[in-house]
Amino acid sequence: MTTTTIYCRPTAKGIHSFFLETEDMKIFLFSQPYRKGVGKLFGNGLMLSEALKYKKAHNDNAIIKTISKLPTYIRYVEKEYGIAVFEKTKKLEKRVKAA
Repeated sequence: MTTTTIYCRPTAKGIHSFFLETEDMKIFLFSQPYRKGVGKLFGNGLMLSEALKYKKAHNDNAIIKTISKLPTYIRYVEKEYGIAVFEKTKKLEKRVKAA
């Protein structure tokens, strides 16, 4: 079972860039304006399952918006790089290979 981590780094003045890291690759997801709460939550990295939990937002709108963006960008990365990140994608790949 591979571990997938989502983290952000400040890449320019007032900009956070988000990355997806698996055991063998680091992939850029998106950039957005810097928000202190977002940096605090995602700065050290979170496992994918934790990064998608709205409970972690504690009613911080910037964090809620960021969490809602993640699935869209991750699905794009799955298609672009031909990798499986979400469990649903992994199960679908197994079903296709078995057929």
